[in-house]
Amino acid sequence: MSDTSSDLAWVVCQFDAMTAHQVHSLLRLRQQIFIIEQECIFPEIDGLDPVCTHLLALDAKSNGKDILAAARIVAPGIDPDHTEQGDRPAIGRVVTSERLRGQGVGRELMERAISLCDQQFVSKPIYLNAQLYLREFYQSLGFIQFGDEYIEDGIPHICMERPA
Repeated sequence: MSDTSSDLAWVVCQFDAMTAHQVHSLLRLRQQIFIIEQECIFPEIDGLDPVCTHLLALDAKSNGKDILAAARIVAPGIDPDHTEQGDRPAIGRVVTSERLRGQGVGRELMERAISLCDQQFVSKPIYLNAQLYLREFYQSLGFIQFGDEYIEDGIPHICMERPA
């Protein structure tokens, strides 16, 4: 599944379908945002990427080599570190390049990820492990907080669910 809007080419794929350059670009983008920008040392390469579906926004000007935004879909029961996910699919590792912020790409990324979950996991609510500062953004997409705030990797988080 792929379509182009603006300067981005949207692609849904499995990890093994990515080129080596795309894998490098994805890991570099996530490292830049999650580790360097957010000053958070954590095991970003967690072993789940090979078993997840990935939604990628590729820079059309780079012939599909450079990833500028991404999210991964985690099937129910795959992530042993988040048992609260239960039998719901999860959207995770949501990331947008700093140069795209404020342009609606993050919202489009999430809308596409939600649609993908709805297609792959019909009639299932969607789980999200969200950084607390993004609560209102995710609420605007239909997610509802459950449980209390907690600290993960030094950053306040909340569990959220989008009803089916």
